[in-house]
Amino acid sequence: MILGFLFWSLFLASPAPGQKQKEAINNLTAAQRDWLEIVTPIITETEKEVFFKLKTDQERDRFINLFWKVRDPNPDTSENEFYREYLERVHFADRYFSIGSSKRGCLTERGYYYLLLGKPRERQVFATQSDIWPMELWFYQGDPKYGLPGYFYLIFYQPEGSGDYRLYYPGVEGPEKLVIPSISSTQLTRSKALDIIKAINAELGKAALSYLPEESQEGFGSLSSQTIIATIKSLPEKKFSPAYARNYLSYKDLVEVDYSHNFITSSALAWVWPEGQDYFVHWTIEPDRINFAETGGVYSAIYELTVRLEDLNGNPVFSRTEEVPLRVNRQQFETRARQRLAFQDLFPVLPGEYKLLILLKNKTARDFTSWETSLNIPGPGAVKYLSPLILYHAASPLPQGRVKAFSFDGQEYLVSARNEFSPSEKLQMYCRLLSSDGLSTEARVQLCLRSLDATNNPECRTKLLRELLTAGGTLNLEAVDLSQVKPGYYRVELSLLDKNQTVEIVRENLIVLSQPAVTAPWVFSRVHQPRPSLEFLRMLAAQHFIKGNYQEARKILENILAGQDEPESRLLLARTLFGLGDYRASLSSALRVYEATRNREAAKVIALNYARLKDWPAARTYIDGLLAEATEISVLNLAAEVYQNLGEREQAIRFLEKSLALLPDQPTIKSWLEELKKSK
Repeated sequence: MILGFLFWSLFLASPAPGQKQKEAINNLTAAQRDWLEIVTPIITETEKEVFFKLKTDQERDRFINLFWKVRDPNPDTSENEFYREYLERVHFADRYFSIGSSKRGCLTERGYYYLLLGKPRERQVFATQSDIWPMELWFYQGDPKYGLPGYFYLIFYQPEGSGDYRLYYPGVEGPEKLVIPSISSTQLTRSKALDIIKAINAELGKAALSYLPEESQEGFGSLSSQTIIATIKSLPEKKFSPAYARNYLSYKDLVEVDYSHNFITSSALAWVWPEGQDYFVHWTIEPDRINFAETGGVYSAIYELTVRLEDLNGNPVFSRTEEVPLRVNRQQFETRARQRLAFQDLFPVLPGEYKLLILLKNKTARDFTSWETSLNIPGPGAVKYLSPLILYHAASPLPQGRVKAFSFDGQEYLVSARNEFSPSEKLQMYCRLLSSDGLSTEARVQLCLRSLDATNNPECRTKLLRELLTAGGTLNLEAVDLSQVKPGYYRVELSLLDKNQTVEIVRENLIVLSQPAVTAPWVFSRVHQPRPSLEFLRMLAAQHFIKGNYQEARKILENILAGQDEPESRLLLARTLFGLGDYRASLSSALRVYEATRNREAAKVIALNYARLKDWPAARTYIDGLLAEATEISVLNLAAEVYQNLGEREQAIRFLEKSLALLPDQPTIKSWLEELKKSK
């Protein structure tokens, strides 16, 4: 049992542990609880959800720093103006709104709106009037881009003249709620209450009817007031993108502390593309900003790119990290200054449901961006007629024998993650017919450009499939002249129709800009050998191995090694043979790699095989060599197994204690250590 555990801990990258839905607030430090209290008005639901999933104080503290960083209006300066101003709001609220309240001032209702909206342009206090409850009238200038009117009111009043002030709702309550009832007077009506308020202050009377200054609805509650309040409460979701928070759980263990405050937003897309019996993921990521270092007219940046594919249980299926150096001269830098930079690549993937994470770290500027999405790769027997629809800016021939992201049939297509197109461009589209099974000779293709801003019928063109189909299976789609299209948001819909039925539809959204602009990105993309290349075959074999499909992995690897005996494939074959229980064949394969390269990973496989074959002295030789080079938890655990079977129980206990000191959360190892100590 222990060896089975060690096998996976030695061979596979450890997946992120499952996160609890929510951690109790009493597990937070005092500083973290204080932060959570004061940011209640401005934190988004996504940010709150992610924060409660974090497990350690270090993770939470890093998240808090990042929370303030993404709100910094001038990230290139040393001071975070938003953070400074927000703390000033907190101090003001604590000083003035806690009077007469059992709560901290920033936690009162007035505190909530003051922290969210900031200082009002005007604040009138009515605290000593004999006819109305104590109240305050706040006057704000709103930002239309967030759905707020140019100017609006808010009223806070103290019911019964004591306790906390609360927000008044004109559309629900009415002026009579603001007036002190008098025993000697006749019944208080809405109109009489309004007259009393107006006599004290005309502007207060207007606000009692509607928070919209120009609106007049004598005696009636205002629906627009409810809209204003709802819009105010939704401001955090509108102002602050939660993209960094959504991905934080994935990248938090991959980003160093000094990077984690410098998150840059980006645009990204991924397409699942069928190639014969295989599927490839083509992806692109475009950071909103690229920070170069300039030395003597040379602009440079060194990026570290991590691409990781996980199954729905969080187990890694594919992972690759590589360094991408960028270096341009002044002329190139100035020429490309207006273009976004796109990093693009592709890789093969087995059928299944996955989460794709892309992490891009700028090691020069020490900032980063990340993106994740879900992918569904169809299994055998899935019938698809149309490939994904790709919108592109330009196409160019690709030299024979080369493959890049978004290259098909010898053509490289220039795509952008944002799918923004200038009115001076023509919208070009690429799609392939994957299967014609069951289609009649009268099958048709319909192309529609649908506005997402209007409800009018889309413009559509319909042609017979046989008229559009090229010899290679590509659909010869006519480009759309965007100079004749109104600016806005659109969706392209490509439908395959046959026998009065819709067989399949593929869609893609785009934006048509109002002014000519540079929309095509500046692309950095790795060049690959065409399939079936050794690189792509090995990637598929590794995915089969990780999924436990050892026979499938073995077939691919033996096919590779029959043509070229290279260490990476042979080492993977050794691991695969171990998984199949063929320890002698695994040992033979791993020894060949180790003798040629002195590869540390090969030494681990050798030690595991000797342990499974119960050749404990031979296993010890390789274990001691591994421990002399570096200390790894998985090697320490294997060393304990080997030394226990050699009769050196005390040494085995020391190895396990050291392993748990490095990583306490190992229940299996804890139980093992307890058993060893009991048997002493």
